[in-house]
Amino acid sequence: MKAVILAGGSGEGLSPFTQKEQKESISILGRSIISYTLEGLKKAGIKEAIVIVNEKQKQIEESISTDISIEFVRQKRNGISGAALDGMEKAGDDEILLAFGDIIASSDFYISLMNVYALGAKAVFSLVPVYEGMQTYGLAKIKNDRIEIVKEGSTLALAGAYILPYGDFNNLLEYFTKLAPISKFFVWSGNWIDIGYPEDLLNAIELLLRNSRTIISNSANISKTALIGSNVVIDDNAVVEDYAIIKGPTYIGKNAYIGSYSLIRDFSSIEEKSSIGAYCEVSHSLIEPYSDIGSKSYVTYSIIGKRAKIGASVITSNYPANIIRGKVNKLGALISPEETISHGSVLPPNYRK
Repeated sequence: MKAVILAGGSGEGLSPFTQKEQKESISILGRSIISYTLEGLKKAGIKEAIVIVNEKQKQIEESISTDISIEFVRQKRNGISGAALDGMEKAGDDEILLAFGDIIASSDFYISLMNVYALGAKAVFSLVPVYEGMQTYGLAKIKNDRIEIVKEGSTLALAGAYILPYGDFNNLLEYFTKLAPISKFFVWSGNWIDIGYPEDLLNAIELLLRNSRTIISNSANISKTALIGSNVVIDDNAVVEDYAIIKGPTYIGKNAYIGSYSLIRDFSSIEEKSSIGAYCEVSHSLIEPYSDIGSKSYVTYSIIGKRAKIGASVITSNYPANIIRGKVNKLGALISPEETISHGSVLPPNYRK
């Protein structure tokens, strides 16, 4: 069976960030979002995938490293329904595994999908309990051991991975409704996040680091005066300067640089070749590859895009913030790739540039 992975959406919930970078290529803990989907599918036994992309195809291609055979297809029809149809048409199989490329879940999620399919189902749906932002998900109910697709009145979301027979439809949800009486399903209660809003990226870091253990690369260059706490992952050739404190759970990416006397703490992901200046504090934040944080800056609950430049003494404030899916009402800045923030700026909660 071939997998069809959808990675051509506009990512409106992360705008304007996603005007410059395709959502599925965003890096978290050294791996792009779509790579988490591919890794899960590989462990579930999938060997061939068709990835539906838009004009940012190159970003997706460059963000993937896997030995699954991948064919990229530029989306022709509009919307999610059109993308699914484009994938089905290309696959040419009686059945496909349709997966969203913006889901971060453990590999057991995809293995569960295939296990239910092995029982002889014509269609299989994955469901997951949700507690915030219900209006942002496709929902379903379980009634008499069958699923029913609904628009409200449920806390079970369609979880973004399905096995579907080839079909001709105009609306994917209406096709789901048609298939529901002959389908099987499973409810997933393990690790799962749909990346649609800034808080999802921060929650994903927490999810992925929650059970981490301390791993420090032999090639990392850590000053003898730096203090490394527990549950810290430091990747190859990272540099941690004098008197810096790395307090876990935290990830420091390949060739990243942490300046003297800086404090990196609590569910932060400092990605490849990014640089944190001296005397900075970073917590609950995602710092994308090749970005620079100026000295004496304070960055919390924020996402800093690839190659963005944050001036010296910049402060992000994160409370109170309007959160759609968050567990806490804190959200700092969402800075798009290659943007610049002036020295000494104080950014309000929910700031976007």
